[in-house]
Amino acid sequence: MRGLGVDLVSLPEFAAQVREPGSAFLSGVLTPREARRVRARAGATSGAQPGSARFEEAVARHAGGLWAAKEAFIKAWSCALFGAPPLIGDTDVDWREIEVIHDEWNRPSLALHGHVAAACEESLGPSSSWRVLVSVSHDGSCAIAQVIIADAPA
Repeated sequence: MRGLGVDLVSLPEFAAQVREPGSAFLSGVLTPREARRVRARAGATSGAQPGSARFEEAVARHAGGLWAAKEAFIKAWSCALFGAPPLIGDTDVDWREIEVIHDEWNRPSLALHGHVAAACEESLGPSSSWRVLVSVSHDGSCAIAQVIIADAPA
């Protein structure tokens, strides 16, 4: 194992941040594919229509899990670089370059893009030499994600 990260999101606080007037938080954090998935899952799980309070709560619930996974990845990457300076500052991360993807069985993984992908390869070596493991869970008013950066199997 090279790095471990975990992040816990308070969904009510996250929802309040997303609802702030003029907030473009989700569009600045989610890729278009992630945003489509969040809206589809919010509609399916809430049974509500877009714009309703129940739908927006469901959006925050699903987006909160993705946000936790992205934060957990940054922590795992930082852990893997312990003792060395980060290649991207906290305020310089384009969160859309860390994309939570799912396979046909709904298992999450991460796809890295752009500057984040290049910086990871620079700091961790070729992407074929390591892999990212992701777990996301929701319980009540919290979402949690754990990310491990591990050596790729030989």
